[in-house]
Amino acid sequence: MNDIYLDNATTTRVDPWVLEEMKPYFTEEFAAPTGHFGHQASLDAKEKLEEARAVIAQSVNADPEEIIFTSGGTEANNLAIQGLIRTRKEKSHIVTTAIEQESVLNTFKALEKEDRIELSYVGVDSDGRIKMDVLKKALRDDTALCSVHLVNHEVGTIQPVAEIGKICAQKGVPFHVDAVNGWGHVPFNVRDMSVSLAALTAHKMHGPKGVGVLYRRKGVKVKSLMYGGYNEFELRPGMENVPGIIGMARAISMVKPEHTQTVAGLRNKMWNTINSKIPWVHLNGSVENGAPHILNVTFDYIEGESILLHLDMEGIAAATGSACFSKALEASYVLLAMGRPHEQAHGSMRFSFSRFNTSEEIEKTIEVLTRIVTDLRKLSPLTPEED
Repeated sequence: MNDIYLDNATTTRVDPWVLEEMKPYFTEEFAAPTGHFGHQASLDAKEKLEEARAVIAQSVNADPEEIIFTSGGTEANNLAIQGLIRTRKEKSHIVTTAIEQESVLNTFKALEKEDRIELSYVGVDSDGRIKMDVLKKALRDDTALCSVHLVNHEVGTIQPVAEIGKICAQKGVPFHVDAVNGWGHVPFNVRDMSVSLAALTAHKMHGPKGVGVLYRRKGVKVKSLMYGGYNEFELRPGMENVPGIIGMARAISMVKPEHTQTVAGLRNKMWNTINSKIPWVHLNGSVENGAPHILNVTFDYIEGESILLHLDMEGIAAATGSACFSKALEASYVLLAMGRPHEQAHGSMRFSFSRFNTSEEIEKTIEVLTRIVTDLRKLSPLTPEED
């Protein structure tokens, strides 16, 4: 394991208190949470499940019966999108952006191949923020769904979800939000933001992997994608992941404003320092309109994967949008959509932070990063002479 972990936008360590909360539900209180098997252990498990549901519902200002537990954000996004579209017989018009996470984009692409939907992509500006004037024009009388994420997974840009939700509500268009990378980091209120459907997950904010939530507003029709029992309001059959759900509720209940401030301080410290110490560096996204835990930068004249591998050898974990680290062997589609040149989109670095990171770790990372960038640029024929 790396000594310094700065890839928290991919996944986070489970908080020790969360783990302690989960442990009894693996070995002691392990009964099925059905509540109708006639024994007390099952009733107790059901009670704990519903307590967790209420905690998670409260965190987004939803009602408990609007919370459906899933295996994670990917399933929640699929259930939201496919579940809504498959309630409709006619071809559906969808409005989205080109910078959504893959679980959203690939779901739309699959439905498009089935000739079930017509897609309209709304562009974003150079910071990755959706163009509201284009969105308003894209929404039609026959639009079946508008889907925009809360926080971009690569550059951290926060979308104006409340404004989008208001427009969708005025036009009577259901509004889906992939909130996986924002929940627990930035405000998210499904009532105030007029959200119809939303995906949440635990492992991005110090909860366990393998558990997530679909928020479905009352009255929004969604069709189950699987056959089985009658769990989760007959929308998601299969035994609920009780330990994971308990952990998810505990994780979100532990989020405090001071955690956000600490993480934002680490991000700002890193950006301000490297921007002053290292030449030819570009911020991808926005500090002012960005999530506190994500920093995406491009170092000109060198590849992102080279920086990543050298950081890894120094015991520092980060991420890159470089083609060499994707199966498609393509540059970051997010940065390309933001208008970045191909060479910049090909070599971005993402550093993402958590409350378990320290100022000392950031200082060490900056020191190592500065040395790596300097050494790699000496080897690059593209590097210009400094003034």
